[in-house]
Amino acid sequence: MSHEEQTDLRVRRTHKFLQEAMIELIMEKGFDAITVGDISERAMINRTTFYRHYQDKYDLVAKIFEDATNRLVENMKPFQKQNGQQAMENPPEIWLQVFEHFAENARLYRAMLGKNGSSWFAARISDYTVKIVLELESIWRAELEPDQTIDPAMPPELPAIQLAHVLLGTIIWWLESDQRATPKQMSSWFYRFAFYGYLAALGYGTPMPSKA
Repeated sequence: MSHEEQTDLRVRRTHKFLQEAMIELIMEKGFDAITVGDISERAMINRTTFYRHYQDKYDLVAKIFEDATNRLVENMKPFQKQNGQQAMENPPEIWLQVFEHFAENARLYRAMLGKNGSSWFAARISDYTVKIVLELESIWRAELEPDQTIDPAMPPELPAIQLAHVLLGTIIWWLESDQRATPKQMSSWFYRFAFYGYLAALGYGTPMPSKA
């Protein structure tokens, strides 16, 4: 193993220890109460080493989130158009990947979005989700039929914000219920509610609104 490989391994090991310590402490005493000293002591790493890698506890959490979401975006499969019934039963792969991502990083998100978590982190998650939805919106607009119109009365950013809040609320409920449902079930239920409405989520057949 080369010197560079050994250095990279040590860095990754340090990051892992600090991240695990952060998650454990959040679950024990809450994000707001913990300090860099607490994290360093739990990880058995001195404070100088901590500051060599991160600016503060906010930077540590932000980097954990960025690393996880970057992997999600890199691995996302292309969006594929589906008809309504097929999409409700087997939602587009992109939504399944989102819930699989949260399942794979459940300890982090359960800690940060739970009662001992951070409103700052929740806001960051919400902002990121809005960004993802806006990026997907450009794809959905391209898939609209020529005779389909969009109501110009609604501010363009509002649907993305609404959808992001529905997704975040769904994820928080899922994590707090110990993920009794599978990522596929959750993505299907989320898709049914988000794109077909409350009554459709309850199992009622609801026709799409017709043009006036």
